[in-house]
Amino acid sequence: MSRRSLLLAIGIFLCLTSGVGTTLWMLVRYEPRIYLQAAVPPGEARHRLSADCSRELMRLYSSVTDHDDQAWEHRFTDEQINSYLAEHFVSSQLDKTLLPEGISQPRIVIEADKVRVAFRYGSGLWSTVVSIDLRLWLVKGEPNVVALKLVGFHAGALPISAQSLLERISETCLANGIGVDWYRDEGFPVALLRFQTEQPHPTLELELIKLEPGAIHIQGRTKDPASLRAFLETPLRDFKLVSD
Repeated sequence: MSRRSLLLAIGIFLCLTSGVGTTLWMLVRYEPRIYLQAAVPPGEARHRLSADCSRELMRLYSSVTDHDDQAWEHRFTDEQINSYLAEHFVSSQLDKTLLPEGISQPRIVIEADKVRVAFRYGSGLWSTVVSIDLRLWLVKGEPNVVALKLVGFHAGALPISAQSLLERISETCLANGIGVDWYRDEGFPVALLRFQTEQPHPTLELELIKLEPGAIHIQGRTKDPASLRAFLETPLRDFKLVSD
């Protein structure tokens, strides 16, 4: 989704009638309570949680690149992730490298049945908080296939079309060698993300993705750590997960 297209859509809404313009503007500018509550206040506790997340990311990287045919499991809390996004993610300038133009202050909330992702889009008066509700699970009987179900997409309190988001997901997946197929379930779009589908012998096998209130567990097994390490080192060469 381009910044221009979202702002144009908002502008069209506001210009339809003067009578509803103010109401629509208030809906778009609304900041969801869950987004505000997900913010971790700055201070020593946030810095510690950010460092905990950084260390767990490095442990995950070590697990998948250093041990052959050995099961691994890692757990991240949403408080750790949000602290990392507010601290080390910014200080290492990964936000400038990884986030699309116009997006800032990403936060997540993990619930038992879904992940809620939200971020600020735009700046000043021309900004809104975009929130996305996702359900995800591993597809049974298909190795390394993750289902991603989009069950909510809002700008402020205003529901908006998910078509541009679907296109962005497809573009991002294809650019990173991830196959993607779409279908609808109960009227909601579902993406099937296929990892390492072009490899006859995948180097990584995902075995578990489990959500619980406030945390996510991932579990898997590495088949060829040397090949996986070589694949990962190229994009990660200039990234620093932990800062002083």
